[in-house]
Amino acid sequence: MQTMTMPASEQPSAAQLVHTGLAECWEILRVHGKTFHMMAKLLGPERGNDIAALYGFARVADDAVDVPAPGDTPDDIRAKLARMQAELRRAVRGESAQPRFVALGETVRRHAIPLEPFDDLVAGLLMDLEGARYRTFADLELYCYRVAGTVGLMITPVAGYREGTEALEHAKTLGTAMQLTNILRDVGEDLNLGRVYLPEEDLALFGLADGHLAARRVDGRFKALMDFEIARARGLYERGLALIPLLADGRGRLAFQFAVDAYSAILEKIRANRYDVFRRRASLSASEKLALVPGALWRASLAATNGHAQ
Repeated sequence: MQTMTMPASEQPSAAQLVHTGLAECWEILRVHGKTFHMMAKLLGPERGNDIAALYGFARVADDAVDVPAPGDTPDDIRAKLARMQAELRRAVRGESAQPRFVALGETVRRHAIPLEPFDDLVAGLLMDLEGARYRTFADLELYCYRVAGTVGLMITPVAGYREGTEALEHAKTLGTAMQLTNILRDVGEDLNLGRVYLPEEDLALFGLADGHLAARRVDGRFKALMDFEIARARGLYERGLALIPLLADGRGRLAFQFAVDAYSAILEKIRANRYDVFRRRASLSASEKLALVPGALWRASLAATNGHAQ
């Protein structure tokens, strides 16, 4: 049986593939990554495209686990993630013909982003697939690094940072803080998926167990637990903010400061909702996020001034 091949003259060029891939990635970012979408806009067109390409990979990989295709088995999902890792490597070598990966390959090459964070991200998603449970915060911290700290390692080279500093370590810390914030916001949604991320030792500290969460009771003990975790997240943000003065320019500092402010505001929303993360989702509207930009700009500028003074 003969197969039809497209004449070379009719095959899309690399530029056309990148254009198509970025359009797909921006749509994924617009629909699913509201805070990262704003970050991309704040970074400007070229670096915004790079953020979109990176987010497209992370989101599609995450959805393979959280929103599997009908009939997908765990083995099917593992194979899908492995194919994504393999296609990424082809893209970095300039051998992919899949638009989103062509765009991603250009981003990885342009900013010399290592592939280890992509592999670690997939390892974190496999922890979800395998139903991992976390006894201590140290156990949870590994998961947070894998699914979110890795994203910090990917996007910090796009923003640009001062070489020979602890910038990437601080980016990992911010990623961990953001993932812990997501976990606190999504306690109820995760229960619907059969997942509990809150460490067992933390639950025990406040006299709680998984059964208490399953009953969705917002009592004094649960509120005390949430305050404990919110304080932990805030501590991580405070440490990770050391990244801001180490970024290379004003747009990069603004983009990261905005992300920190937006995610930190979710913690206050949880409190404003009286800690009811079972029935009310703590989120910011588009107008609330826009209102954060002037303050983020001021804080980012102040961080730059203080950083240069050191």
